[in-house]
Amino acid sequence: MLSRRWRQTAALILLALAAMWTSGCASIQVIDRTPSTVQPTPSPYVQDANEHNLAVLAVDFDPPLEYDEILAARNRGEGITLLVAVENTGLATERSVVVEVELLMGESGELILNQEASLDAIAPGEIKLVRFKDTEIPFSYTYQLKVRVLPVEGESRLADNVKSYDLVVSRS
Repeated sequence: MLSRRWRQTAALILLALAAMWTSGCASIQVIDRTPSTVQPTPSPYVQDANEHNLAVLAVDFDPPLEYDEILAARNRGEGITLLVAVENTGLATERSVVVEVELLMGESGELILNQEASLDAIAPGEIKLVRFKDTEIPFSYTYQLKVRVLPVEGESRLADNVKSYDLVVSRS
């Protein structure tokens, strides 16, 4: 039978570990897993290839993926918003542009979030943000985030329509 003193010491150690975990001693790393592709320079005689082209430029999070800020937002009843920057690098205004996001959990690859949003229109050279509010996301130490802008009619260069990220939660 365990002594009372040992049980108290074990409880204090567990309490100290829990305090360390909840006091912001965790970090979240975002790793871009999008394959790097080299696009050939289009011929000046082939303007059609450039007429329609959308790209996922970048993603960001609000609040930033810092443990203390996420915890504070959760305590206020707020979630994390994923911001997706979409750029029209083509020559034509595109209408009804659809952006999809998928969040997969851990090693299992279980789909835990699948959302879609749209832009009414995006002009050539314009960058627009699409916002995705989170729902309750189960905890995992690793996630995969996939972001995609659906191709528009006539779009042929599709490599820049997709971005893929690993999100890794670790203790600091």
